[in-house]
Amino acid sequence: MNTSWWRTIGQISEAQRELIRLPAHGKHLFEGPPGSGKTNLLLLRAEYMAVSAACKNSLILTYTSSLANFIRSGIGAKQLISQSQIKTYHAWAYDHITHHLGDRPLPPNSDFDDDARAEILRLVVEANKNLPSPKLYDAIFVDEAQDLSLPELKELLRLSDNICICGDTRQGIYYRDGLDVADELGLEKHVLTEHFRIGHKIARVADRLLPPEEGQDSLENSSKYNSKLQGDSSAKLHICEDRDDQFETMINLIRVQLEAFNNDSIGIFCGTKLTRQELRDRFDETDLSELVCVHGIDKTPSFTNTPIHVLTIHGAKGTEFRAVHLFGTEELKSGPLRRTKLSYTAVTRAKTALNAYKTGETTKALESAFAEPVHFDLKDLFEGAQ
Repeated sequence: MNTSWWRTIGQISEAQRELIRLPAHGKHLFEGPPGSGKTNLLLLRAEYMAVSAACKNSLILTYTSSLANFIRSGIGAKQLISQSQIKTYHAWAYDHITHHLGDRPLPPNSDFDDDARAEILRLVVEANKNLPSPKLYDAIFVDEAQDLSLPELKELLRLSDNICICGDTRQGIYYRDGLDVADELGLEKHVLTEHFRIGHKIARVADRLLPPEEGQDSLENSSKYNSKLQGDSSAKLHICEDRDDQFETMINLIRVQLEAFNNDSIGIFCGTKLTRQELRDRFDETDLSELVCVHGIDKTPSFTNTPIHVLTIHGAKGTEFRAVHLFGTEELKSGPLRRTKLSYTAVTRAKTALNAYKTGETTKALESAFAEPVHFDLKDLFEGAQ
């Protein structure tokens, strides 16, 4: 059974219920650590408002297509909102500009780089001057708001009086300042201090990657993970001879997890698009090929039809899996400047089992995060000591 989405009211704490039932008319920010349920709460609030406040014309946005697909998989059986209401900011902006200015902003399949983002924002501003009404939507919901810029969010959120966004600055890897919009627009802040998803051993790895700021509790100490219900958590870095060894070690563990976790979701993350293709090719040579969805390569990627999902670490932002495998972590050694935050984001996608694989060196921060103390005597420093 997939445990990514709350399906019964008993899974929700009283504090979380209060956030879902906040008055429909208002502007809110949900802040909290990984695993605190921000995405779940955002989607449930959108569904609740669709009925309780007749907010049928609502928009749910996030930054990556993988996360948009993940949120679509969380729509409840009552279908209170439709999948078409959940979009990436990029897709929404293209449609918005095309509809209100009449021209496509950029050629199809253009890179969404900084220059393109600046041009898109300029055109969104122009499109907003041509609106039939200044408020296009009953409500707007934004997940992972830290991935958007303050100007992008201001132009988006002006289109409704009812706003709910969520985010966490510690998971920001794109150098954006979107959460500053809370002060600019006077959003009411709600801070989630506990998390329920991440097992204690995995939380410990995350805390060693990004230690808590002074006065804040660690992920390990604030974890409400239920080991009796979900099983003891584990976190291990595997040192492998080569990529073949990495894949063989990983696939052997995955075979066990497919049985142990009752086909709950398993995520495999990698550092580059080339490695994502490598994993597709490797799985095609195994009997697990039909159980694997490689997001960004396979047609019509879905989080509902297959138990195993391959994504880049960037693409995995905001998702969650019962087990996570970090393949080829040696690639992170020469990665972007924010590779520690990237590693933190990857690690905190896991609930119960976290396994990382390396051939050669990866980042010292990641190696240290997984390291466990062992008995070591002074004489062990010297060769031939008795």
